[in-house]
Amino acid sequence: MLIPPPFFVLLVCLVFSSLSVQAAEQNEWQKWQSEASSAYQAGNYEAAETAIRKAIARAEKADNGDIYKASSLNLLAFIQEAKGQPEQAMASLSTAVTLAKKASASPDEQLATLLFNQGVLLQKNHQLNKADSVLGESIEQFQLSQSDGNGKMWQAILLKTQILISLGNQQQALHLVSTTLSDSMDKTGAQLPLSIESDLVLSAANIQLKEGQYYQAITSLEQMKKKLNGESKLTAERLPELLNLLAIAYDKSGQTEKAASIRKQNLNAQNDAPASMATVMQLNELGLYQQQQNHLEQAAQYYQQALSQLKLLNKEHSIEQATILGNLGALQLATHDTKSAEASLSQSLALYQSMQERPVEAAGIAGYLGTLYYNKRQFAKAETAFLTAVENLQKTRSATDENLLLALQNIQSLYIAWDKPAKAAQYNQAIQEIKQQLH
Repeated sequence: MLIPPPFFVLLVCLVFSSLSVQAAEQNEWQKWQSEASSAYQAGNYEAAETAIRKAIARAEKADNGDIYKASSLNLLAFIQEAKGQPEQAMASLSTAVTLAKKASASPDEQLATLLFNQGVLLQKNHQLNKADSVLGESIEQFQLSQSDGNGKMWQAILLKTQILISLGNQQQALHLVSTTLSDSMDKTGAQLPLSIESDLVLSAANIQLKEGQYYQAITSLEQMKKKLNGESKLTAERLPELLNLLAIAYDKSGQTEKAASIRKQNLNAQNDAPASMATVMQLNELGLYQQQQNHLEQAAQYYQQALSQLKLLNKEHSIEQATILGNLGALQLATHDTKSAEASLSQSLALYQSMQERPVEAAGIAGYLGTLYYNKRQFAKAETAFLTAVENLQKTRSATDENLLLALQNIQSLYIAWDKPAKAAQYNQAIQEIKQQLH
C-alpha cells in the first residue's frame, strides 16, 4: 500500500484563498473529503470510497474545481489500491496529475507530490519505465519549487535510483546518486536525511562492486560507516549490509586481511541477533580466509558455526549448505581426516546433484571425493565420482578448459592405476584437443 500523503489536506488549505468557490460548496466538499480520509485511515474502504466520490461530484460542480478534484482523486487512488484495484488506482492518479497540471502553475509542490505518488504506484505494479519518467518529473518539480516536499523528493530520488538499477541502467543510477550526494544541500537548504543517504551509498556500492570500482566503493562505504556512528537505530538497520559490502570490496581489491577484520566486526555487531543468511555467508568467508592463511582449526570452527546457523534457519537442504559442506570437506581432506571428509563431501555432492545447480562447483566437490577414494584404492567409487565431475563440466558453458582437462586426466589416471588401459585410452583424444586449445 502507498503511504498516504498528508498533502491532500494541505492542498485544500492552499487553494481556498485563490479559488472563487462559494462557502457552502467549499464546506460540503471539505465534509466529504474529511469523512473519506477518516474512513480510509480506519480501514473502512467502502465507506471511504462512497464519501470520496461525493467529494468528487461536488468538486465537478464548483468553479475552478480541478485542483479539488485532483486532491480527491489522489485519495481515491489510495482507497482503490487498498481494495486491491491497482489498475483503477493508477487511472485515478493519472487523471489527478492531468488536472493538477492544468490547474497549477509550474513549478508546483503539490503537483510534485502527486507525481511522486504516481511513480510509487507504477513501480509497485512493475511499470518501471513509466515510473522512472514520472519520478524524474516529480524530482524536477520539487527542485524548481525549492522544496523537498517533507522528504518526498529524497524518497523519489532513492526510488528512481532503484528503478534504474532494475532496468540495468547502472551508469545513470550512479550519476543520480553522485549528483545527489555531492549537492545534498540544494537551493532549498533542505538536508538529505541520513537514512536516504545511506541507502543511496549502499545502492551505489553494489553497482561499483559489479563494475570493478572497488576503491570508490571502499571510500564511500568507509565515510558512511563514520557517519552512522552514534545513530544507534539507523546503524542497527544499515550496518550489516554496509560491512558486508565493505568486506567484499576489500576482498576484491586484494586486501584480504582488512576484509576478514570487517567480517569479524560484522559478526560481533550481530552477536545477539537471530540467525541469518548474511551471517552464514560471513562465517563461510571467514572460514575461507582462515583456510588460506593455513589456520585450519579456526577455519573449521567458522564452517561449523555456519552449518549450525543453517540448521537454525531450517536451510539444511540449501545451496549454501552444499557450499559450506564442500569447503569443510576440502579442509578435512587436506588435514587427512578422511572419514569426516568423506561424509562432508558426499553430503555436499548429493545436495548439488539434487538441486541441479552450480555444476562447476559440484564438479569440484566430485573431484575431491574421487581423489579421496582414489587414495583409498576404492577405484569403483572413485570412478563414479570422477565421471560425475566430467559430466557436470561438460554440460555447462561456464566450465573452463583447465577444469575439464583436470577432470579428464583424473579419470584417465584412475583407469591406468586400475589396469584398464582400454578405458584410459578413450580419453586421449579429448585431452590432446584441450591441451592444443590451451597452448
